[in-house]
Amino acid sequence: MRDLAAVLVKHYGLTEGTYDLMVEFQIGTGPVGPDKDNPLPGVTTGVSRVGLIPTAKAGPNTVDASLANPRKKPRKKAVTKAAL
Repeated sequence: MRDLAAVLVKHYGLTEGTYDLMVEFQIGTGPVGPDKDNPLPGVTTGVSRVGLIPTAKAGPNTVDASLANPRKKPRKKAVTKAAL
């Protein structure tokens, strides 16, 4: 979960703040069973989406964006002899 949160921090270009992974589940109910003549009540669960949620309180899966995706320092331009 922490690794997925770090990937999302990089994907969204976040460089500051702390974030937790947000997972949204979708639950479906209905008759299930080994065949259509003997159905039983059943439930299926799936992940419908994932995202990030800002947090002020660090937990075991909290990602610090400044560590996972540090800002890149601007590169200095190379000075050539022709420029001098």
